[in-house]
Amino acid sequence: MTRLFRRFFVLAAGLMLLASAAQVGVPAAAAQSVSVAWSQPIRLTNPEIQSWSPTIAADLAGNVHVLWPQTMMTGAPAGMGDTLYYARWDGEKWSTPSDVLVSPNNQGAEMPDIAVTPDGILHAVWGTGGANSKLMYSRAPACCAEDPHNWSKPVSLGGSVNLSSAIVSDSQGVLHMVYASLATNNIVYQQSTDSGATWSKPVEIDGAGRREDEYPAYPRISVDLRGRIHLVWSVMPYPGRAVVYTRSDDGGKTWKEAVQIDVYDRFRYSEGYGPYLIDVEAVGEDTVHLTWDGAPTVERHHTWSNDGGDTWADPDTFIPELTEGGRALWNDMVVDSAGVLHAVSIKQPWAAQWIGGGWSQSVAIGSRSFAEDLRMTISRGNQLHVVWLEVIPGNPSVVYYVNGVSSAPAVPVQPLPEVPTDALGLTQYARPTGTPVPTITPAPTLVDLPYSDVQSVESPGRAIFISAGAVLLFIVGVVIAFRGKKQ
Repeated sequence: MTRLFRRFFVLAAGLMLLASAAQVGVPAAAAQSVSVAWSQPIRLTNPEIQSWSPTIAADLAGNVHVLWPQTMMTGAPAGMGDTLYYARWDGEKWSTPSDVLVSPNNQGAEMPDIAVTPDGILHAVWGTGGANSKLMYSRAPACCAEDPHNWSKPVSLGGSVNLSSAIVSDSQGVLHMVYASLATNNIVYQQSTDSGATWSKPVEIDGAGRREDEYPAYPRISVDLRGRIHLVWSVMPYPGRAVVYTRSDDGGKTWKEAVQIDVYDRFRYSEGYGPYLIDVEAVGEDTVHLTWDGAPTVERHHTWSNDGGDTWADPDTFIPELTEGGRALWNDMVVDSAGVLHAVSIKQPWAAQWIGGGWSQSVAIGSRSFAEDLRMTISRGNQLHVVWLEVIPGNPSVVYYVNGVSSAPAVPVQPLPEVPTDALGLTQYARPTGTPVPTITPAPTLVDLPYSDVQSVESPGRAIFISAGAVLLFIVGVVIAFRGKKQ
């Protein structure tokens, strides 16, 4: 009998080894490990002044650009900023934050987004806020956007925007911009092929199937290497009725029928929760990742497609620490030069990686108060940059930043092209008068800051198999020992 158990023991060991390489339906070759070294968070804004939703982008030279609203003027619109501030990280130090843009006619500045085109121009869009919010646009040379005179005079792109807009540049320098229209309750798409000098006519994207009280909001956009445009948005009102995906295969002229990725279900969702704030990240030619807030316990959901968005995998969850609560803006994703997907979400905030078909353990990359409005970008192929709004009850919210270095290979930087200022139609304009601008303490550099090294973490599927195998081997070993003694 002992021999039988020994044979079983060997068989179990072999099965455990085989399972550890199998990875729940993922080929063994797909299994990877990744490590990220995160810096200590630093504050970018004055803690005495109310800041709002920051946005971030990187250029081909490795510079990182951050733009955020602040409340500076007397009588500013409630619940939003009125002045857009800017700071740049050049790889060694931060520029001193400077006020670079204001909306005309003393209007607000709400939820900006930025993108950098390969020609070295930084582009910004934002809403003026309120029931008649206008979509504004301005641009500046990425080399020297800290000077307000290097920004073009803000102009309206003609649309009325609900809450937020999104802008990205593809590898060819085409700008893709989307927003939720207050006028039509649809998502609107526009593009520019001449670095923002002119824009295409708006294309309305119908969110069919909504109820009368429902409306689209919070669109996000990504472009794959085939040039296909992937678009997502949330169906509101709060706390979210659905999250939706569609795609354009012809440069934004026409769009496929929208697909509901997740829908509110009172039997599955707790009261006060629903699918909300979806994000999209296209990887290479055919892979697309989606993340969104879910329920019943404010989980972060994820799904992916390997055929360009035609079909989707069953949703999974990541960052389990958030299952006890924490609903706020946003999740965000980037892909490093090794093809590893990095995601961040609120509260600490938290970071995790999608590795070979599963999520790594989540890691806290900040230890401050509640973090929301998270945005992330990548430079040099392996430099992760995250900004967020630290919400402090009873005090002004401030913008924080953290840097992470992935174990992926670095990509050589490219010098920024020289941009003639007259080519941007730059116009010096007077800033509105208001309360005095407090002195901004320059943020410290990231040089020589202590790093917390996140050890290599592997796909959780592998860990589960290994753990189960170890338990099985232990049990079999105990049985063998017992049988041996008995004999």
